[in-house]
Amino acid sequence: MKQILQIAFKDIRLISRDWMGMFFIFFFPLMMGLFFGFIFGGMSSENADLELVIVDHDKSEMSGKFVAALNETGNVTFNMRDDDQLAMDDIRKGRRAGLIIIPEGYGETAGIFWPQAEESPPLKIATDPSRQAEAGMLEGLVMQAAGKLMQERFSSTESVQEMHEKMEQQIAEEMDNSEVPIDVMKRFSEGMDFLGQWLENQNVEDGQVDGAPEGFNLINVEKIDVTRELSPQQQELSGLRSPWDISFPSAILWGVLGCVATFAISIVKERSEGTLTRLQVAPIGRTRILGGKATACFLTVIAVNTVLIAIGLAFGMRPQSYGLLAMAVVSMAVCFVGIMMLMSVVGKTEEAVSGAGWGINVVMAMFGGGMMPLAFMPGIMKTISNFSPVKWGVLSLEGAIWRGFSLNEMLLPCGVLIAVGITGLGLGSWILNRRQVF
Repeated sequence: MKQILQIAFKDIRLISRDWMGMFFIFFFPLMMGLFFGFIFGGMSSENADLELVIVDHDKSEMSGKFVAALNETGNVTFNMRDDDQLAMDDIRKGRRAGLIIIPEGYGETAGIFWPQAEESPPLKIATDPSRQAEAGMLEGLVMQAAGKLMQERFSSTESVQEMHEKMEQQIAEEMDNSEVPIDVMKRFSEGMDFLGQWLENQNVEDGQVDGAPEGFNLINVEKIDVTRELSPQQQELSGLRSPWDISFPSAILWGVLGCVATFAISIVKERSEGTLTRLQVAPIGRTRILGGKATACFLTVIAVNTVLIAIGLAFGMRPQSYGLLAMAVVSMAVCFVGIMMLMSVVGKTEEAVSGAGWGINVVMAMFGGGMMPLAFMPGIMKTISNFSPVKWGVLSLEGAIWRGFSLNEMLLPCGVLIAVGITGLGLGSWILNRRQVF
């Protein structure tokens, strides 16, 4: 065992002096993880416009001014529809983040600050349940637009006079039917006193105006529950808590592939330079020599995984199970040690192994999730990816980080990785012996 470790540490020291090799083992994968992490993070940028669908059944001057007030905020883009069901389908299928239905008769009471506003036709709003930040933003914009309508009502003497007459008429009707007319008159007086104050200092929050008498609402809003239909891809991505959760597993695999290519080339180099033969003269058995090579690659893969995972954690990656993550890392190390040994015999020169090795790595990464995350792959590519060890490595990491795999679910990807590793290690060692390298 001592001789195996000595050979392993010798190889690790040699690799650490190869700056180009270290670039592809550590820095290139880190660049990939950061690059795709920022891309995926930008997909859900908080600065993006709020995409709405609006149904205007009222089609009045005030409803048009309400839509215009929303548009003037500069934070929304919207489509107009005439059918409620089609509009709700836009939310249900994730095409739009929010829905506003303006009812018939809305324009008659829009912008009227009056105790009975809750009896006016309600403005119906709905939001995508999976986008809570947009839901709060929509409510705030609706209140802001309603405030502009109220300001519009009080911008002219005619508008104020018309609203005052309607208030007096409603008061008269309530006094005829109410057992406590004094309370009605008190509310009316409080409302009228407050109007001037509101014009000087507007502050709207959650449908209430600061300082308003109890029971006075700026707008009557009814929320509609819409059950979002998630596509298979959206269901698959539902466990994501950070864009780094999906970018760093791919980055880690690129680091592992760098280890595979570097150690495969080192075996060919030592074989062509006679180093392997001189090690035998030491004397050291061929099993220990190969064991040292495999151990060096294994430890380096573990180190690469550990460093990149630590960097991912610093950026915000949040694994759901550290125990299963360790299981995935060890399984990957076993797998790619075997692939390294098999890759070292694809050619007889450094140039041949380097070219063929990186070509194989690129193909494995292309179909295994190293270039495009598995969750975004079309169906045919997902089927082909089953033949790539990179796919099972990425899946094992994702299972522990954000897919929420149980121990039983982790057995498949980890079992495939270990089986590939053992097969590759055995076949690669056998071919080296057949070529009488030792």
